Amino acid sequence: MVEVGAATHPGRVRSNNEDYFLHGPTPHGYVAIVCDGMGGHEAGEVAARLAAEAVMEYLNQTPSTEDLEGLLRDAVLAANHRIILHTQSAPLPKAPGSTIVVALFTDTHVVYAHVGDSRLYAFVDADLIPLTQDDSLVHQMLSSGLITAEQALHHPQKNVLTQSLGQQPPPTPHVARTPLKKGAAYLLCTDGLFGALSREEIITILLRQDLPSPQAKVEALIEQANQNGGYDNITAIFIQPLAKSSTFVGRMNLKLPPQKYLIGGGIAIIVIAILVGIFMRRSAKSTTSGSGEIIIVDDTSALNNVSSMSPPPPPTEEEMPSPSPVLANPPSEAPSPSETPAPSQSSKATANASATAKTDKASEKKTTFDYTVKKGDNLGKIAEVFGVSVTDLRRVNGLKDDKIQEGKKLKIPVKAVHYHIVKEKETLSAIARKYGTGVEVIKRANNTDEKIRPGQKLIIPVVGKK
Repeated sequence: MVEVGAATHPGRVRSNNEDYFLHGPTPHGYVAIVCDGMGGHEAGEVAARLAAEAVMEYLNQTPSTEDLEGLLRDAVLAANHRIILHTQSAPLPKAPGSTIVVALFTDTHVVYAHVGDSRLYAFVDADLIPLTQDDSLVHQMLSSGLITAEQALHHPQKNVLTQSLGQQPPPTPHVARTPLKKGAAYLLCTDGLFGALSREEIITILLRQDLPSPQAKVEALIEQANQNGGYDNITAIFIQPLAKSSTFVGRMNLKLPPQKYLIGGGIAIIVIAILVGIFMRRSAKSTTSGSGEIIIVDDTSALNNVSSMSPPPPPTEEEMPSPSPVLANPPSEAPSPSETPAPSQSSKATANASATAKTDKASEKKTTFDYTVKKGDNLGKIAEVFGVSVTDLRRVNGLKDDKIQEGKKLKIPVKAVHYHIVKEKETLSAIARKYGTGVEVIKRANNTDEKIRPGQKLIIPVVGKK
């Protein structure tokens, strides 16, 4: 029914991960949940986990209904109540809270709800369309015309929320639905992703042909967010709805329940094994990969039979197992920045080796970036700086001669383009060495001199050999 990629990372600055995600099938459709906890260690990460688990449990325990908007609204409010109960039973120095974004996929629609500033995007026709609007002070100011979009990006209060889970009185969840569009995919993410990547960077990664699966796309998004600074926890789920009787592919980092639930879990495994056996006999062929990915054959007739059955009564609190589709890494497993000197989601190679391999792979493919012609420029000078030929510049830009005007936008063919957030005490020469390019190239591409400031975003073209 869907193809899924999902991952979370603590980033390169914080030692703990307060993000959490879940995704999996429910009686109402396939659900994806992303939460960003607040309150610090043992508060934010607990709140995010409680919120995601509460929504998943609510959806799995509630009988089928046509009012999916009301269902999601109630599920989110149940998550708010779960956090409040936890706060009352285990007081902490800081009250825990969390954002949440939930997307429920049916055969025809995606129904979604959110509180806070975690987002849902639709990716369709090579365009990234926001479906949610942040519950933030800056968004209110932007909507009121008090600030511009550019000012909103760097506003000192951009992280101030107007509502979140864990508050009294309860928040007002935003709930909506939209028809599934052919070829569309959907991205759920925390501000650690969209705050570190521009819209253009996200689109570029999602369109990359060398990233064939949603999992590969998600890992590339997180890696680039880390390369851009990794100043916050980063979480993303990328979902591609598929046609009926299709295959679901997703990575499942399964979290084991407590021992007292193992008997019930064993029974569930036996039932699943029987169902899988039935599915395999009905399918011509099934495949499993050896890298931790699971491929499940989806038989539509079997799913229809299951959906027509009455759900069992909700389990009591003592009988309640941890929800099986737990996919987020538990907080204790989150690597610290010292353990991950370079961003990577691969467990089969060191972070530096992975980043180098991906950079090398990207550099084999020609790409372009936009350059604004400056006073005194000519094609020969521009070609010399960026290590390309005048002929290539003419061809890429459709120029009939060498005449160019100041202010004209030229596409410059280069080996690769990176984006870099300047850190404290970094110099242009150090940045140039890091990416294997020239100082003059960076200065020209960004219309800057040697003076750069922390937090400044630079375009880093990697040029060919002259």
